[in-house]
This record gives sequence, C-alpha cells and structure tokens, in this order.
Amino acid sequence: MAAMIFSQASIYHLQQLELQYRRRCGQRFRLSDENARFELINKTSASTDKIIQKYYRRFAHELEPELENELIARGVITPQNWH
Repeated sequence: MAAMIFSQASIYHLQQLELQYRRRCGQRFRLSDENARFELINKTSASTDKIIQKYYRRFAHELEPELENELIARGVITPQNWH
C-alpha cells in the first residue's frame, strides 16, 4: 500500500498527541516511521485518558475523510473509536 500523506495541520496535532502520550504514558513513538504512527493512532484512539482523548480528537478532526477511511481499512482504528 502507498504511504499515507497527512496535511500540515494533522501532522502538527499528531506531534502534540505523541508529546502528551509520552508525558502521560512514558512511551515514545518515532513519527518518521509509518508503523509507529499507526501504533500511536491505534493506542490513543482506544485510550480512556481524558487528556489523550482531547488531543486525539484534535488530530482526528484535521483528517480528510479519505484518510479516515484508509485508517479504518488498514485496521489502525475501529469505526467505533473514530471521533
């Protein structure tokens, strides 16, 4: 599959999401690695932490519908965890 291309706004929010996840959970993700990005999105989409969810929603809000569908199709997120 082709690499997913994120907008500048979604990349910014993904960076903020990674920073908050690292601060709260102690795990770092290399955002230059596609698999690490997908793992971060997957873990944060299922998180019950209110701060993590706030940053996740900001990231999700910036995604184009095509990217949302691609993340669901690749199994990175489940439809019920989206938004």
